[in-house]
Amino acid sequence: MRRASIRLIHLGLLIAFISVLSTTVNAQFRAGVQGTVTDSTGAVVPGATVVLMNKDTNQTQQTVASDDGFYRFSSLAPGNYQLSAEKAGFKKAVIDTLKVDAEAVKGQDIVLEAGVISETVTVQADNVGLQTEDPGIRKTVTNEEILRLPQVGRDPYELARLTPGVFGAGSRGSNGASIGLPNTTGPGGSNASIFQTENQVPISANGQ
Repeated sequence: MRRASIRLIHLGLLIAFISVLSTTVNAQFRAGVQGTVTDSTGAVVPGATVVLMNKDTNQTQQTVASDDGFYRFSSLAPGNYQLSAEKAGFKKAVIDTLKVDAEAVKGQDIVLEAGVISETVTVQADNVGLQTEDPGIRKTVTNEEILRLPQVGRDPYELARLTPGVFGAGSRGSNGASIGLPNTTGPGGSNASIFQTENQVPISANGQ
């Protein structure tokens, strides 16, 4: 009896551990896609079925536009996606290539044209000059940029400097010596790198 109780306790702990791991894995990605489904006159289209497919894995997600025509997909891995929307009385709209960057929310509205669902209208993703979905300041470093970047000593911390507003200890003062960041304590700046990798890694990102 006691042995059976111990097994039940172990089983319960195992299930709890797996649940925690599942939650952690699900929270690894914070990218998303959201927008509004409208018709050609600009009126919202509630109840439209919106499907998002990861073109790298062929995995799909589905949601239904709200009464305001709004849809949203969360916890997405960065990559290339295909977005489609359909509703009775309208042609199916397909946005063939939708690039989703890491840690960013992509705004993409969908316009449905009157017709039958068997007809499909394929368009390209909006080239958004001003991103209104996310107030964050960021830059996505592409693989090509990384390969072409002349990294001194192959220091991966050099890549952080490509992001707007990022500074680190190791900058040179008027006497040529390295200096630390303002209001920081501990060892001085690095003499070998833009960041103080020998002792600690103080990085200032937009004042934080």
